[in-house]
Amino acid sequence: MRTQSLTVYVGVVQVDASAKDVLNQTEPLAPTFVNMEAYRAFYWTGVKRGDAPIAYTVRGGNGNGWQWSASGQITGTAGSWFRVVLKPPAPYSRYRLEVSGAPQLLHSKLTGLQEVEA
Repeated sequence: MRTQSLTVYVGVVQVDASAKDVLNQTEPLAPTFVNMEAYRAFYWTGVKRGDAPIAYTVRGGNGNGWQWSASGQITGTAGSWFRVVLKPPAPYSRYRLEVSGAPQLLHSKLTGLQEVEA
């Protein structure tokens, strides 16, 4: 077995005080990404365009709801890069990447790691 990385998402979202996912969906039960069982870890990287911190919550689950979550803050000055490493305890079919904070643009790239036959 070897590890392979694949780009899952690249995009920009306008962050504001209301929680929304990186696709700009505000429904808290709506997954951002589906059919994600093959991924064992994720690297979320990008650039924030404001000075204020951005709060994030990542949830993982399946058709029976969310079973796992992680949260934190993306900090730094305007134009600074960030990297968040996400290692769920189990493979999940659905994930939601939710952000909120002071108004600013957030440029994101999500890379998923999966194990494949050598």
